[in-house]
Amino acid sequence: MEPFLEAFGGLTLGTIAVLIAAIIFMWKIYKKVEEYFVKKYEAEAEKEKQMQDILQQVQQYPQWRQQSIERQKEFASEIDTLSNTQKEIIKELKDIEERRKKTKRNELRDRLLQSFRYYTSKDKNPLQAWSEMEADSFWRMFGDYEEADGDGHMHTTVQPQMRLLEEIPMNEEEKITELMQSRK
Repeated sequence: MEPFLEAFGGLTLGTIAVLIAAIIFMWKIYKKVEEYFVKKYEAEAEKEKQMQDILQQVQQYPQWRQQSIERQKEFASEIDTLSNTQKEIIKELKDIEERRKKTKRNELRDRLLQSFRYYTSKDKNPLQAWSEMEADSFWRMFGDYEEADGDGHMHTTVQPQMRLLEEIPMNEEEKITELMQSRK
């Protein structure tokens, strides 16, 4: 114990208190520096992790680009298929419309011919006349026939002969009555 007393025997209580305060101060500074370096290390480690994630994503870019190109090709193919299907549907609709128009034109031609035969027949319509209402109905039907692209003998034969019929106004009741009684 003597070497201890020789080394530290001359110390006073004040010196020991200062020495203890210095050791505590040094300990606290050490802890602050340690905390600073630990936080800095953790921040650097986080940055390094983020950089590694970014590098992994950059390495995935060619694969993603290829997937994107493949998707674009798929979409382009599907769009082409839809476009072709749409063209087929439009063509079919046009064909259907043309058939409907042809059928309507044939029906109108048949009705016009029946009217023509009836009104121009001297046996069935001896006065060779028709009422204003009958004429209006016939000419409207004739207009529908023309809108359905009707042509031919209707314009060269039927139309001129129908224009020769006398048209009796609806307000001339006596003439209308006479006309109706003359028909068979």
